[in-house]
Amino acid sequence: MSQGSARIDSPEVIRHFRGRYVAFDNTCRNTLMAVDASIKRTSEWLKGERQVQLKQEMRRSENAVNLAQNEYNRARFTASGKASQATIDAKKALDREKRKKEEVESMLERTKKWAVLFDAEVEKSLASLKAFSILLEGTTPRALARLDVMVEKLEEYFGHIPPGKA
Repeated sequence: MSQGSARIDSPEVIRHFRGRYVAFDNTCRNTLMAVDASIKRTSEWLKGERQVQLKQEMRRSENAVNLAQNEYNRARFTASGKASQATIDAKKALDREKRKKEEVESMLERTKKWAVLFDAEVEKSLASLKAFSILLEGTTPRALARLDVMVEKLEEYFGHIPPGKA
């Protein structure tokens, strides 16, 4: 076999390759659409749903801190100056609720930062994906047309060869 040529005994080889190429192209296009949909879902979750959830959790935490603060104040005033077990327990509960609130605040801030970072990273990645999509759109029709011409030429060639000589 010389360089740049192939020994093909039948146009079916090219037809089979063409079918595989079409399947590859479809897989690539479906994957690109799935990636795009996944990016959109993640972005919507980060910017919308997750932030809404955390803001609701923040309100619940603020209410819990207020209730714990009221309970602590009530326990302190009823203990008449000495540290009772109720006062100590109320203080621990207040501290626990404050920590929970700080965690929610931290999660909300990190979520907002991640939403911005996510968008920046997506922009970088989308450039490559867009380039690949454009390459598929430009290359596939030309490649398929070229393969079709090859099949036609091979059929024409094999049509002129007497049976048993191919």
